[in-house]
Amino acid sequence: MNIIFVLGLIIGSLVMLLSFRLFRQQQPDTIALCKDIFYVFEVQPEYRFRYISPSLDDHIGKGVAAASYIDPDECFARIHPEDIEVLMSKISGDCDYDQPFRQRWRTNDGTYIWFEEYATPIRENGQIVAIQGVIRNIDDQLKSQQALLAQYRTDSLTRLGNRHAFNEVVRKLDQAETTYGLILLDLNELKELNDRFGHAVGDALLEQTGLCIRRLTDHGYRIGGDEFVLIDYSPSLTSFESFVEHVHSTFATHEIGLAIGAVHTTTGRRIDDVLHEADARMYQEKMKKRLSRQY
Repeated sequence: MNIIFVLGLIIGSLVMLLSFRLFRQQQPDTIALCKDIFYVFEVQPEYRFRYISPSLDDHIGKGVAAASYIDPDECFARIHPEDIEVLMSKISGDCDYDQPFRQRWRTNDGTYIWFEEYATPIRENGQIVAIQGVIRNIDDQLKSQQALLAQYRTDSLTRLGNRHAFNEVVRKLDQAETTYGLILLDLNELKELNDRFGHAVGDALLEQTGLCIRRLTDHGYRIGGDEFVLIDYSPSLTSFESFVEHVHSTFATHEIGLAIGAVHTTTGRRIDDVLHEADARMYQEKMKKRLSRQY
């Protein structure tokens, strides 16, 4: 390796450390609050850390930073198996360094947390010889985003997927060639309960309906005031018919009146067509029940 480059890298690292110490003296409160991880990692002639912030221990666990100087695998072995490709692309240069890298690292207690990293390659004669960058813990940020997304997709009363969540399923089913069954479910008594006893009683019925559906499937959605959709990914008509019977018996046990339209579809049909057919069948069942009550 070019001796001038080596000296330049060492001097650059020293300048960075001296600047950091000066800043720490001038801004002690800011440094105390800074939890970002700064590093300089040498790729050639051997893998080793020139510098890594002690703040790494605050995120991963005590002793990790010191151990990483001795063996870089102390860090790298903690990266989630699904994120190893991110690490290798960063080292090889087969990536866009203008974009942040996201990866999960295992802590000393065995859990994984998310980090976001901005890295800059140091090149000599067109080859990457070192990488420097800053890593930030974004685990809490991602959890907050996921919680907001879950709230956006969830009906607060029934705790089922809402119309937003169902629309996402519609897009996926229209794009995928898969066999599935769809049940459109309509509560018979909701409007009458609301009119006679108030919305508190109607809400109680909706909550009970949501509980029943959650026990039946993980793919239940409230798409309207008293309308629900259940998706069954059973590949066979026989298994879907058994599921439909189970739905009927479950609601009968809880004495919840409803009408059901069930359709098992093969690949290639748009879900709008399936919904239209299920709605027609549900309407037929509802009319039959009304006629039977009249006679």
